[in-house]
Amino acid sequence: MLILGFYYNLWRIQNADTEMVFQEFFYAFLLLLFLIFFGFAVKKDFKKYRISKSLKSFIPSTIGFLILISFAVNAFVLSLRDHSRVIMHAGYDGDFNGAWFEFREDGTYKFVDHAGIGADITRGNYEIKDSIITIDRCKIGNVIVSNKLAVRKDSTNTKVLVQIDNRHSVLDDLIKFSVTNFNCDP
Repeated sequence: MLILGFYYNLWRIQNADTEMVFQEFFYAFLLLLFLIFFGFAVKKDFKKYRISKSLKSFIPSTIGFLILISFAVNAFVLSLRDHSRVIMHAGYDGDFNGAWFEFREDGTYKFVDHAGIGADITRGNYEIKDSIITIDRCKIGNVIVSNKLAVRKDSTNTKVLVQIDNRHSVLDDLIKFSVTNFNCDP
């Protein structure tokens, strides 16, 4: 139980910012395996208690219960990262792959770089001034190469998010994120 509990929490934390196709099945399998061992421990502890009448018999069950609580705390803390309202969503759909930004009210962003069977998630802080967004990283994966982004209108009069340099020139005309949700006026 201790080993399964430790590795379950460790892998959930280590992989909190990645997604794979069968990742949740793997976590469900580990959780099921843990619950089976926990059930055996509780049954064994009740048998020990009937014989000894000592509450010390329930130490393994108590440890297993605390590990179950750690699973819930882990899930709760990881879910707190995305609790703020999204004020701007901008995405790029490249058929098999894609990427998108979620800019939140609390000054944090989430960038998801999705490639078919998995995704890498990057989180950070940003500042917005007029239509210029400055993020806390200069490079994210192979997609983002500048820490400055700008909301502009393209040739079809649609709002897009583009990467710009210090002189406010667009760095790459091919990578444009369509702005689908914009709840603030930069």
